[in-house]
Amino acid sequence: MRIYQALNLIALSVFLLVCGDVYASDNQSFKEDALQVARDLMASESYYDQYQGAGILVEIGDKTALQLLADGLADTDWVLMRSAIDQLLTVEHPNGLDLLYRYADITDDAMFFKFLSESLASRPRDDLADFLVDLLESEDTWVKKHAMQALAGSEFATKEKFMKRLADNTHEDPLTRAYAFYALLGTAHDDYAKEMLVGITDNWGADALEVQAVGIGSFQSQLTEKRLTELREASTYKIQIAAMASEAGFSNEAATNDLLAIIAHGKGLDPSVAAASLSRLPNARVTYITDELIRCCDLGSDTGTRLVEAWEKVSADHSAIVEWALNNKNADIRMQGVWLVGSKRDKKYLKAILPMLKSSDEGVKGMAAWSVIKIIGKSS
Repeated sequence: MRIYQALNLIALSVFLLVCGDVYASDNQSFKEDALQVARDLMASESYYDQYQGAGILVEIGDKTALQLLADGLADTDWVLMRSAIDQLLTVEHPNGLDLLYRYADITDDAMFFKFLSESLASRPRDDLADFLVDLLESEDTWVKKHAMQALAGSEFATKEKFMKRLADNTHEDPLTRAYAFYALLGTAHDDYAKEMLVGITDNWGADALEVQAVGIGSFQSQLTEKRLTELREASTYKIQIAAMASEAGFSNEAATNDLLAIIAHGKGLDPSVAAASLSRLPNARVTYITDELIRCCDLGSDTGTRLVEAWEKVSADHSAIVEWALNNKNADIRMQGVWLVGSKRDKKYLKAILPMLKSSDEGVKGMAAWSVIKIIGKSS
């Protein structure tokens, strides 16, 4: 019996070793296919395709790709400059951040700092906290606003002390203090932060009121419910939607239905802003709203991509949104679905996105290559 068991164990070990080699071989093949797509994009006549390809190749230390993005930081075409910044912020290779640091030291281009701070506000990076603190010295209110937003969403060693100092400084501008209160939620100064956030009044300005509407959505009380009701009547749609989303997070059915209606049938920028707000809702509520939207509605590019993007920060089961996006007739939504798979490094969907490496849509193809590299890893 022991000899039989030993032989079985040996056979199993051999099987696992062979399978491991097959999987490693497959992964290497998938990686090479993805890198070839990136090289093809780099050879395109379109600058946008070139930047997308470069963003993938930088991950493996490609110097030509890095130089292309370095040149893009100084491009007079602001769309290309923004694309170069975004590509360098998403790469994990250390050369990407190093390049941004070095360029920031030598340029005084106001648009570069506007785009950089805005991108970081959307996706904060803990390893850029020191740089963001320096940006707070900017005289450009746009840069300072987004730098503060990014810092509030980042984690760094001195964050609590730094934010408390800003919160206490009555000479600071209202928006900076509002973000400081928000950043102190959940810290040793939580009670203070809640009291100060609820106490923000209309004369603090629209941006500070939007921060208030978001911040007080994290703790439910009679005071916060009353204030959110008031903020729903604000003259700025971003404040209204922020307050509505916070109420929906409190399981307010009327607010949830209003939020659903805006995403599904709203006009202008309202649907996109409302869809983006789902990222901060409790899992059960964001799942319910998403399922309803998938069931009922034919969402356009802007709203659909924002909906998918919101799920990057949601910890609930994302199968439904991924499958809806990957099978969507809208190429922009499909591309965002591929992005979500790569962002979450979800190996379950690797085989679903591999055929997209041959898509006729360059955006989908490039995003599939990016996701494959994110899932498999640079050194597989």
